[in-house]
Amino acid sequence: MNFSILKSNHILVKCEINSIKGDFIIDTGASNSCIDYKKSEKFNINFEISNESATSATNKIKKLFVSKKNKIKIDDWLVEDFDLILFDMKQVIDTIVSQCNVEIDGIIGSDILKKGKAVINYKLNKIQLEF
Repeated sequence: MNFSILKSNHILVKCEINSIKGDFIIDTGASNSCIDYKKSEKFNINFEISNESATSATNKIKKLFVSKKNKIKIDDWLVEDFDLILFDMKQVIDTIVSQCNVEIDGIIGSDILKKGKAVINYKLNKIQLEF
């Protein structure tokens, strides 16, 4: 799958969550894949409050939600039962919009990258995921 590199050096990929297309950044340092909770309706996501706590690179996340049994499709690679973390991603989204003029829907984290045995090739701007 091809990707683009934003001015901020983030990797931008297009993928589908629950059959809805969106723009996501790849973050190898994020332990979980996340979506902005304000976009839950866009992606037909049901969620509940999580008792877990988390931090981002900029601050502690105040309210954390979890959604189970979602479907993700990245190019031809598909997983039909994975969990998503939802939280207010306003600060992350605003930063990327201001630096790159692109609004993202969420983050693809190491949970998905590990499951797909991802290989990121910066020279070719490609990510390879195995079934």
